[in-house]
Amino acid sequence: MCTMDKEQANKLILAGERSQAVRRKLVERTPKSAAVRDQGEQALAQEIVGTVKLPHPIYIDHADGPYLTDIDGNEYIDLTGGFGPNVLGNKPEVVESALQEQITKGWHFGIPSTPQQTLADIVQAAGPCVDHVVFCNSGTEATMFAIRAARAFTGKQKVALFDGSYHGVHDYALIKVDEASDRSNPTHTFLGAGIPKAIGDDLMLTLPYRDESAYDIIREHKDDLALVMIEPVQSSNPRLDAGDFLRGLKSVCEECDVLFMLDEVITGFRITYGGCQAHYDLKPDLATYGKAVGGGLPIGAVGGRQDIMNTFSGKDGAPYIFTGGTFSGNPLTMTAGIAATTYMRDNQDEIYPYLMEQGNRLADEVNSFCESRQIPARLMNAGSMFHLVFTPGEINSSRDLSSEWRIAEREFYLHLLGHNVIVPGIHLAFLSHAHRPEHVDTVIDAFKASFEDLQADGLV
Repeated sequence: MCTMDKEQANKLILAGERSQAVRRKLVERTPKSAAVRDQGEQALAQEIVGTVKLPHPIYIDHADGPYLTDIDGNEYIDLTGGFGPNVLGNKPEVVESALQEQITKGWHFGIPSTPQQTLADIVQAAGPCVDHVVFCNSGTEATMFAIRAARAFTGKQKVALFDGSYHGVHDYALIKVDEASDRSNPTHTFLGAGIPKAIGDDLMLTLPYRDESAYDIIREHKDDLALVMIEPVQSSNPRLDAGDFLRGLKSVCEECDVLFMLDEVITGFRITYGGCQAHYDLKPDLATYGKAVGGGLPIGAVGGRQDIMNTFSGKDGAPYIFTGGTFSGNPLTMTAGIAATTYMRDNQDEIYPYLMEQGNRLADEVNSFCESRQIPARLMNAGSMFHLVFTPGEINSSRDLSSEWRIAEREFYLHLLGHNVIVPGIHLAFLSHAHRPEHVDTVIDAFKASFEDLQADGLV
């Protein structure tokens, strides 16, 4: 194992024969992607999150099962999972056939259709806290509407979230911890420009993750605090050992008359059919959903206690909040969601143990390899979702992640791509039910080979 400063690492990259070789190979085999990138720069202000830069993104032509194929014809084992929705893999037949049937009837009406009610019934039955549900178009909209409902219901203004959490791209979500602040009483800054300073000063709190001092901060601000929202599994730090902390958090929120929300946009219908609510036997006041519940099409959902959800309609004298969306509840998304969630429900006894088993096997194999080679890296996983972190120490929260190894991390994903395994640029990766044991074996071999490449170049 070696450590190095930034200047040393940059010099090593320039001299790293394997890094240079794999970069050349990838550029040579993706000329069409390079051409599309050049064309796109004339119109697109920003690409969607892709994968490692080569220096160009890879553009996908089609997908099937556990595979993605780019426009140059290169096939990859897909670990992007569509950023989470594709629990059943790419283009599952059960969803494809349902969509083909719906398209013959029409794909956007603007007024309600029966698939919306059917999917609502499914989510209500699956989510322990869901008395009623509202659909929207993304996880961002879901958390934004949940915050609005909580403020209206409680009459209080502040919302608390945790360091290392991600809740979408609206102004109230783009709060990040100030790394220089006290771990047990963190302050925050913004993730990007253009967000009013007053939001951070007057309306938001940042809490320390997996730290019981968060309970005291909630008690201190209870008179102004409408909602505490948390990812039950953080995308930056995926693990399934936070049950005691989450249950303690719920208890403190009840004590302080503060609403408690689980953001299950990623974990809902992925960790188990009932999400982390079922896994931890935990019933929050509100939950947000997205990704998997739409079967791979754009979706968000808010579910929760009936009296809180009444704010969406003004029923029974509840304060009414305004929401809307041209495509909310559209029949294509609802149809895809029905097909996917029904299949997952009917096969949950096989799907979810399998995903847990294969995700744990992948992590165990990779971590054993890293330990045997003294490589300062660990594959954190919560079942089928995982994130590789480079650090020699213990990881309890995102603040334990080190930027010291960012160059090694970047080059690792480059080498992984060279071994025909593709991971999203956000580095949160996923297995699907379409990944059979032999695909997982290939991924494990690719991880090991990529680490060997890094060692050969002196980066770890």
